[in-house]
Amino acid sequence: MPKEVTIKLPDGTIIRIPSGDTESLKTTLALVTGKSKGSGPAEEEREQQKVTSINDLLGASKIERIASIIRNHYPEGDWFISNEVCELYEIIFREGVKMSTVSTYLSRLADENMLNRKGSVSQRLYSVTKKLLENYGELKVLEIPADLLK
Repeated sequence: MPKEVTIKLPDGTIIRIPSGDTESLKTTLALVTGKSKGSGPAEEEREQQKVTSINDLLGASKIERIASIIRNHYPEGDWFISNEVCELYEIIFREGVKMSTVSTYLSRLADENMLNRKGSVSQRLYSVTKKLLENYGELKVLEIPADLLK
């Protein structure tokens, strides 16, 4: 079975698009969100992008992608490790990301009080704070099929 992007709408409707079919994904997202497929320069100039749709997430920087993954997959109070975030990033975006990159961005988010951090460097744990929840939108449409998480 080919890997796919699953979009779950607030009304419960589920849309599945084969991975790699970015044109269909963008078109579907434009229809679902009511936004055009292109993004204007004004959006790119925003100091901090608030991710509210998958289309925004596809065009976001790595730190914004990582923050949004955390925002959507770890409830406040749940602890996680950088390996989990790295794995989710690769599953969702179908591209590799270095563990050092993920660790650096998690550290930056913790320094900005968007994540709680505990443990030694080799056994670091993170959890979400209210500040991260407020700063990284309300996107709740990414679902990862259970078979991909094995």
